[in-house]
Amino acid sequence: MNRLPRGCINVGGPVAISMDRCRKVFMDLFAPFGYEPFWPSVLQLLESAWSHLPLPFRRRLIALNTPYGEPCCLKADLTLAAVAYFASHYAPGQQPLRLCYADRIFKKPERHENRIESFQIGAELLGWEGEGADIEILWLLLQWLDGIGLDQSVLVIGDVTFLQYALTNVKATVAERLSTYLQEGNLVAYEKALSTYDIPEYSYNILKHLPHLKGGEGILNRGDSLIGSSQHLAPLRKIFHTLDDLGYAERITLDLSLIRELHYYSGPVFHIYACPSGPLIGGGGRYDGLLAEYGLGGQAIGFAVDLEEIATLSHHFSTPRSAMIWSALLPPESALKRASAIFKRGIRGEISWNNNEKQSYDSAKERGYEWWINLATEEVTNLKTHKKTPLTLWKRGEIPCSQ
Repeated sequence: MNRLPRGCINVGGPVAISMDRCRKVFMDLFAPFGYEPFWPSVLQLLESAWSHLPLPFRRRLIALNTPYGEPCCLKADLTLAAVAYFASHYAPGQQPLRLCYADRIFKKPERHENRIESFQIGAELLGWEGEGADIEILWLLLQWLDGIGLDQSVLVIGDVTFLQYALTNVKATVAERLSTYLQEGNLVAYEKALSTYDIPEYSYNILKHLPHLKGGEGILNRGDSLIGSSQHLAPLRKIFHTLDDLGYAERITLDLSLIRELHYYSGPVFHIYACPSGPLIGGGGRYDGLLAEYGLGGQAIGFAVDLEEIATLSHHFSTPRSAMIWSALLPPESALKRASAIFKRGIRGEISWNNNEKQSYDSAKERGYEWWINLATEEVTNLKTHKKTPLTLWKRGEIPCSQ
């Protein structure tokens, strides 16, 4: 019996078609803005990944040795791969670098999971200076979500520097525990820890309000008031105002308690939800400090989205294949030319080379096509109503074409 290793998956059929269409829309949108395709190695040296990842994430790495005896792991984080590539291939004068990708990642499953591999699509903007680049990548992200039919998607945006400031005078072990509880959404444990540990009054006053600092722009004013300065939230305020000007205010929620799983984030961070009450499908943020760890200057921001998940939610997933075209025993060169002329009109489908007309017709119905085209008679049959229309009169507007 042929089977895959436990936790692995092959993707085909409608999901694979939708994934590929979502990827194409993504690449076509990002490429004109200078984002270049990036295909990282499936292996990463363990020593280069280890020091940049928190302990819980390290435990999920899938380690192995190469035939040359080098300790490695299957790639578990595409941002690390992008930064390592940037550090080893580009001189300071070649900054910034824009990368986009659609690739697999591999991690040991958590208790509630069983998959060791997943598909991510994302982009990284590395080594930029000044303002505007973070808005660029967030705007492109929202444009892409709109383009694949997820125009009800939501970005929840925070800034890790706010929490870092609140934890400045808190013992490292306590700070780590509080951060973990916030990330897990375990507010009961978080509040219990606040009341149990010895936390300076100033920090305590900020931390006790932190889980409730969620909403619109007014949240930023409350945050400024708590810490007595507008400096730490200025970048987040700029992002919010600019996305508002671009028409996306209703798609943005602010959350000053937001924390990402990976600790290399060092500024604004965000989660991506398919809709206000929908599933978490991705996230990202600023990671200037990670560049510095590699000896690089400038700022950096990126994001990644679960490609398989988003493909099942996009409008591409439900788009039917339009037509099966029966070659009608015509010579291949003639059938291909006629079918090509039909496909160029925006119709999607396939050519049936079956010698039997009835078998071709039945196959089209069984495989979910809406139309069956006979090239010999030049007739189009609606497979739901069985109505026939001359090919020359068949209007594209009558067909629910998949693009």
